[in-house]
Amino acid sequence: MTLSALLNTFFAFLNERVEYAVLRNWDGLPDRCESRDIDIVLQKKDYFAIRTGLFGLVEMSGWKVMTYLRSDRLITWVVASREGIVQWDFFFDTSVFGIRLLSAGQLLEGARVQEGTVPVRIVSERIAFLDKYLYDRAVGAAYPQKYAAVRQAVEGDDEVRRILRRLYGTDSPEACDKASSRKMLLHAFLNAPVANLGRFLRFEAWRLRNYFCSDTGFTVGFTGPDGSGKTTVIDLVLESLSKVFGKAHTLHHFRPTLFGNISDVAHSAGLKKEVDANYSDPHRGGRTGVLSSFLRLCYYTTDYLLGYWLKVKSKTRITWLVFFDRYYTDIICDSRRTRIWLPLPFLYAWGRVFVPRLDYNILLTASADSILARKKELSRDEIDAINSRIDFLMDRAGVEEVTARGQYVRVFNETTPREAADAILGVIGSAQHEKNRRRII
Repeated sequence: MTLSALLNTFFAFLNERVEYAVLRNWDGLPDRCESRDIDIVLQKKDYFAIRTGLFGLVEMSGWKVMTYLRSDRLITWVVASREGIVQWDFFFDTSVFGIRLLSAGQLLEGARVQEGTVPVRIVSERIAFLDKYLYDRAVGAAYPQKYAAVRQAVEGDDEVRRILRRLYGTDSPEACDKASSRKMLLHAFLNAPVANLGRFLRFEAWRLRNYFCSDTGFTVGFTGPDGSGKTTVIDLVLESLSKVFGKAHTLHHFRPTLFGNISDVAHSAGLKKEVDANYSDPHRGGRTGVLSSFLRLCYYTTDYLLGYWLKVKSKTRITWLVFFDRYYTDIICDSRRTRIWLPLPFLYAWGRVFVPRLDYNILLTASADSILARKKELSRDEIDAINSRIDFLMDRAGVEEVTARGQYVRVFNETTPREAADAILGVIGSAQHEKNRRRII
């Protein structure tokens, strides 16, 4: 289903079931969407009454809910397919730090109908101004000049002045422009102190919950032998996902790199005289003993653990993608590269206990013949050894096909990188949709 058809179906669905209004970006609706996101105001009880049916509508249309975020004042769905992308922001009020400026009932007052192939309800000019103006002034931002015509049309309105006087203590937009945002927000809080205190506490509770528990973004790690096509496939996957997430992505190599390379740190500490900087040959190091391997493992694990909370989770909670070209799985699959020579079951168990898991661990590989035809950095025996360790991980995960079940997903890049990337995108899209089904329904 095309984006235009989805939007027509979406607004027909809303028209039949709830009272709603589009807050912004209504030009062209429902046949086209001038902006990626559509802001929709409705009562919270109405949203929860239609959410299951709306999710079913998305599924029947052949689209997927890629990300979902709930906070104290809004719920966001990002819906995508090969046909396009749209973001639905469902607002329940206009508020700042939980302090309510306008309720859903007030936002819906005077809503008008924009005719089209399917009628679309949009907010009144007064509300279009107040929603944006009240919020901007409360956070200390200037009202955008591009909306100057909207302001000019309604700033003398008696209802606008009444609301400004009640919330901010002055009925003059000119005076509000110059007033301290902190004082205005305090005035709004004292307008209904008990109710606003409760809302502020709910705001803080949702903020903390989303920091630690929200997964609006996600993490993807790639591991495989040199020559399996990781770099090309990663670029193709990121190119496709950027249609959903824009430039909100970060790519790490092997680990978060909160700390430097072991050899550099040892050299700086005076424990090592020389540093072998021939990074073009990652397999140049010799075999290490058990103690040295274990100390390396502890060093990397510390970087994974602290780096996850400082450099990874801080991004994925706000709808970023974090990709790893190699992750902890590389320690398991390519001991020669990491110089950690410890038993596979031990490394697997260690990672399960101490290393934060990524959302998707892609084990990208191919036959030794295919890899040697592309790149001759590894011998056939080395490729076979890495592939056998990938088999070990797949046996532990209990997954043998390209599927979202389990911790690891093996993808064979035997034909073209595009086909491998499409297989990975299919896994991610289906898994994200199912994850968001559980959250929404």
